[in-house]
Amino acid sequence: MLATSYAFTGPSSYIFLMSSALYYDRFGMKKACVTLPRRLTPDKVQVSQTLLKDLVDSLWNNCKSENVFRYDVSEPCLRCVPGKHQFCVDYNEHRFSKKRVAQAVSCCNQPFNDSLFNFNKLKNEEILLEICMSDHAECVSFSMENGSSLVTINASPLSECHVLLLPSPKRCLNQRLTLEAVELALSFAISCGDPDTRVVFNSLRAFASVNHLHLHAYKCSATLPVESAPVEHIFDCCYKLTDHPVPGFVFELQTDTIMLAKSVYTALEVLHDQEVPHNMMITYGDPCSASFTQVPEPVLRVCLWPVKPSDQLPKNELPFKPAVCEISGHVLVHDYDLFQSITEPQIVETLNMIAFEEDKFQDIVNMVKNKLQCCD
Repeated sequence: MLATSYAFTGPSSYIFLMSSALYYDRFGMKKACVTLPRRLTPDKVQVSQTLLKDLVDSLWNNCKSENVFRYDVSEPCLRCVPGKHQFCVDYNEHRFSKKRVAQAVSCCNQPFNDSLFNFNKLKNEEILLEICMSDHAECVSFSMENGSSLVTINASPLSECHVLLLPSPKRCLNQRLTLEAVELALSFAISCGDPDTRVVFNSLRAFASVNHLHLHAYKCSATLPVESAPVEHIFDCCYKLTDHPVPGFVFELQTDTIMLAKSVYTALEVLHDQEVPHNMMITYGDPCSASFTQVPEPVLRVCLWPVKPSDQLPKNELPFKPAVCEISGHVLVHDYDLFQSITEPQIVETLNMIAFEEDKFQDIVNMVKNKLQCCD
């Protein structure tokens, strides 16, 4: 096995790393294979360009030059909506008209169905690289080994360099987060080292369109409301939002990603057991506790929202689809007149439609707190 750690001093070293990370797959096509560390600590959260980010961006742009995408997103159209929350509205007409039709689901744990579209049916040119997770690696490395997880393009992108993270797609898992998937998402988010990159997840009945385990990683240059929203401490690294249109949890990276993933997954188990749809975003943000000075800024925030089932909403009456991006404050619209005119009260009203009432959310908070205390 040839492996090279992430450390380079100039263009020649970068070219060597790129070439050493390639292997030939069964189609004779070169694919990059990346090893990510499973355990990362807060001091590894550095907002700077990294080799992983450059590699993903380069491979994504290669696909763009070969016209693999359904449409172009090279000129984003963003608007900051005046008001307390400072929502960001994003106009993207093609994602709604050319995106694959969402699969119908009836429960949050609907089994995987191989007869429907799934990510094992992607074209080879849509696959960017393979990923391995390592308990021993301390930084990003590249090897000739095959990885069990994939990074692929999203053929109907939200933005430049919008990719999918596919945890072990050959296992044919349904759209239900596993501990390993949370660990992969955390490591990918930190290893990219880019504050504009968010890693997000929609569960079944919370606007997931494909019932095959996947997360999205995409870029948005705007600061999102949830990244500075005030919180109240629940237990350990777990907090709850106190002034956001959709009540939810915030988990902060304080010790390492293994412990953070366990805490997030503990909350997810509660939502799984209760058949509660949910959305998740991994992003950079303000520290949750001013007294916790050991955490360097910016802090990695994992935001988790329990929500009402999306299939019970009057979709024809909604000005936009309140999925994970919209809940975080990045509102995607496909109508230009709406893009220009939508107001904060309209956005809040739509988000409130999927938000749990205060007493119901508090019941979920109590269940999550009890389970976290039992696992401590």
